[in-house]
Amino acid sequence: MQLWKNGVGYKIEKKLRETLGLVRSVADITLFSSTIGQYGVQLTNNRRLVINLTRRTCSCRWWQLRGLPCAHAMAIIEREKLRVYDYVSDCYKLSAQVIVYLNVTHPVETHDSAHVDDSTG
Repeated sequence: MQLWKNGVGYKIEKKLRETLGLVRSVADITLFSSTIGQYGVQLTNNRRLVINLTRRTCSCRWWQLRGLPCAHAMAIIEREKLRVYDYVSDCYKLSAQVIVYLNVTHPVETHDSAHVDDSTG
């Protein structure tokens, strides 16, 4: 984990790069409210979605389900020149992973356990 460059692991980095490749499906972005970070996105298939950067939500529900920005949100993040790692769920970040793996598992003592004789099984 000490080698993580942007505070997230390699698999999350890979998923973010893959999602960034889908940004071309966004045809147009409209700012609805800068105070709450709400945007409208029109896709190339004319479907419309609503993204809220502050709440980390998209009407496609990808962001809420995965904890990673969807392509629609990434299009906005890229356009506004924001840092995508600020919009990744905290559970994927180094600080949370350190807490998860902080305590090591200790071996269980087996001095009261029966011993199996290798010759007789």
